[in-house]
Amino acid sequence: MIRSLRRRVIRKMLGTYKRRIQENVQLDVAHCLMAAANIVDKNQYGFLTTYGKEPWPNTRLVQPIIDEQFTFWIGTNPDLRKVAEVKENPHVTFAFQDNKRQANLILQGKATIVDDLELRRKYWKGEWQLFFPGGSQSDEYILIRIDVEKMELMSFEDNVVPEPFGLKPVKLIKQNGEWQTTNVE
Repeated sequence: MIRSLRRRVIRKMLGTYKRRIQENVQLDVAHCLMAAANIVDKNQYGFLTTYGKEPWPNTRLVQPIIDEQFTFWIGTNPDLRKVAEVKENPHVTFAFQDNKRQANLILQGKATIVDDLELRRKYWKGEWQLFFPGGSQSDEYILIRIDVEKMELMSFEDNVVPEPFGLKPVKLIKQNGEWQTTNVE
């Protein structure tokens, strides 16, 4: 009897939670981009996936810098595997998870290798000195630039939860320099 009562109470609480989220869902582009930026801002690390000659992708944890245009910059060593893979296949996936916000963000785009000294100085973090003792001017430091073309986003805290509830993310695509949702009615 207690178990049955407990199940009913939990079901009622979950139903109330789901209705509250559904009543406040916001899927417009501006709100989705704000939610995506929140995920990136609150999580200093993301998972970069590159595709090489092997039959499976390669994923690693990286610390990006993001600019206002949703362009990501990743400092790296030019001799690493990810650089060779980006040169071979520029299509990458970049993912963030935010447990506190009950959110995730999956980005897809094209990556390029950037060795411009001015940009290396601009997109430099002091804590990277540990990995690149010569600093931003070192030959051991270059950038990977990711121009995001597609996003998949879900954020319960930001009310970005399309139907079916919690099973499908909002998809955004960048066309002619403008973001638009692709699966919102």
